[in-house]
Amino acid sequence: MTVSDPSNRWRALRLACCLGGALASAHCSTVTSDSRAATGLHASPTAAQEAGKIQSASVLRLARASRANGDFASAINLYRSVCALPPADPALLVELGDTLVDAESMDDAIGVYQKAQQSTGAPLAVRLEALLGLQQAYLTLGEPDQALHYADQAAALAPTDHRVMVGRGVALDLLGRHAEAQRAYRAVLATAPRDIAARNDLALSLALTLHYDEAVEIMTSMAHSSNATARIRQNLALIYGLAGDASHAATLSRIDLDAATTDGNLRFFEFARNAGN
Repeated sequence: MTVSDPSNRWRALRLACCLGGALASAHCSTVTSDSRAATGLHASPTAAQEAGKIQSASVLRLARASRANGDFASAINLYRSVCALPPADPALLVELGDTLVDAESMDDAIGVYQKAQQSTGAPLAVRLEALLGLQQAYLTLGEPDQALHYADQAAALAPTDHRVMVGRGVALDLLGRHAEAQRAYRAVLATAPRDIAARNDLALSLALTLHYDEAVEIMTSMAHSSNATARIRQNLALIYGLAGDASHAATLSRIDLDAATTDGNLRFFEFARNAGN
C-alpha cells in the first residue's frame, strides 16, 4: 500500500519523532586536533611560541570541559578564541560547529562547518566531519534538500560510512523518497545489524509507508532491551499509535510520560493516523 503524501504534515511528523537516530549518532567520532601535528612552527620554537601553545592548549581544555558540562555559551567563546589563532585548525572549527549545534545555533554552525570543509589542506577525515555537521544542521532546520546535498558530498568521500548512509536516508525520507531511504538503512543493517540509528530510522520510515508490522518488529526488541532509551520507547509508541493500537501506545507512553502528556500524544497519534489515510 502506498501513501499519498500530504507532505508537509508527514514531514513535520517525521521531525517530531526523533527521526534522527542519525542526528544522535553523528559526530560521535569527531576528529580533534590532539592527534594532529602542529604546523607552521619553526624547528626551534621561541619561548613566546611555546608559551602561546601552552596557553592555547589550556583554553582548548576549558572549551571542551565547558561543552561537556553543558555550558555552551562559554565553550563557544573559548573555541572561537582558539580558532582565531593562526594557523587555522579545521578540526577545531568542526568542534566549534558541533558546539554551536548543541547550542541550537544552526546558522552559525553552518558557516563554521563550511569554513572547515573548505579549508586548504584539511584532511579527508576533517572534511567528512564538517560535511556530516552540515548534513545534521540542515536536517535540524528542516531543509532536507540541503541536507541531501551535503550527504551526497560526504558519500563521495566515505560511501560506506554508516553515519553518512543513515543521514542520507533521513534526508530522503523527509523528501518523501521513502523507498530510497529504506534501501539506505537496510544497506547499513546488512553489515551492522544492531546499528541503533539505522534500525530506529528504518522502523519510522516503514511506519510512514504503512508497513506497521515490520516497523513494530524492528522496534520491539530495541524497546525491551536493557539499554532502551525513552526515545526508542516513545518511537515505538508512535508506531503503535499510527497503526491504530492505542492500548499498546498508551502502555509504552506511560513508562516515560505523565498521564496528561500521554493523553495528548494519543490524540496526536489518532490525528496523524487519520490524516495519513
